[in-house]
Amino acid sequence: MKTYVSIPFFALSISAGLFFNQTIFGEVKNTTKPIKDEPKIITDKNIVAIVNGQKVTKQELYNLLTDTYGEDALDVLIRRTLIYQTAEKEGITATSAEVEAELKKLVNTEIEGLMRAYRIKDKADLDKELAKVDSNLAKVEEKLSKKMRKQAEIELLAKKVMEKTITITEEELQKTYDEVYGEKIEASQIVFKTHREAEEALKKLQSGADFATLAKNESIDRASAVRGGKMQPFSPKDGIGSQVAHLKVGELSDIIKTDYGYHIIKITDKKVASNKSFKSARGELEKITRNQHYKERLGPWLISLIENASITKNLTTD
Repeated sequence: MKTYVSIPFFALSISAGLFFNQTIFGEVKNTTKPIKDEPKIITDKNIVAIVNGQKVTKQELYNLLTDTYGEDALDVLIRRTLIYQTAEKEGITATSAEVEAELKKLVNTEIEGLMRAYRIKDKADLDKELAKVDSNLAKVEEKLSKKMRKQAEIELLAKKVMEKTITITEEELQKTYDEVYGEKIEASQIVFKTHREAEEALKKLQSGADFATLAKNESIDRASAVRGGKMQPFSPKDGIGSQVAHLKVGELSDIIKTDYGYHIIKITDKKVASNKSFKSARGELEKITRNQHYKERLGPWLISLIENASITKNLTTD
């Protein structure tokens, strides 16, 4: 019997956010002293703890975890199993050294995310915060490594399987080169639903209205609006870039129509292309392009694995 599982596309594991919160804001320390009448070693494998003489069973722990994480955790295990099966079928394995390298990247990404979330400047400051709860960065990295080792192996196998299906063209490499090393335009934008709204705003700007204020108040692109309209740097060779490449720093564009609405662009800076040659950057460009393909294809690939698998669930708390 086939069971179709709805999944978050890129989730191969349960988030470590709870672990971080406990670590930063203080883990509950085990201050319970063993009861004299109870043995310190529990020989019954069905008992996971004894609290003031009362036994806590493995079934109770299972029920708690199932109630809290059940469906999500089961879906993680299903995806992992399918990836293992696919890798084994295609003769793909991961060495210990490869897993360690992938694990290091995952742990570093989690820690950087933690620092951004809590506005911690650098790892030295993070270490200071951890010291307040009798911990340190090395301990956090060690604990996180234990929790994420299986995830690192799974993600590495998934990448290896998918890389066999990825073909990169010279055109794609050139496009990546232009994105990474080519000339860049830095600009701000205001986006409107209608041409009429854009016309009215353009008149205000030409009369001296502040661009950033107008962007924050009126742009329908909220991602850039909160930054006063500031956009990610882009190439002058295609898309909006080709329509504003002729403008000088400080100049406003005419109204530009895209699938997202009607844009007014203000050029804030122009960066010259890097002098690094395409040939010398080729290895790096291939890695970047492959990773882009992997991210784009991972979700659909996982869905395809699930849709073509025979999956029967039997998740109970009885």
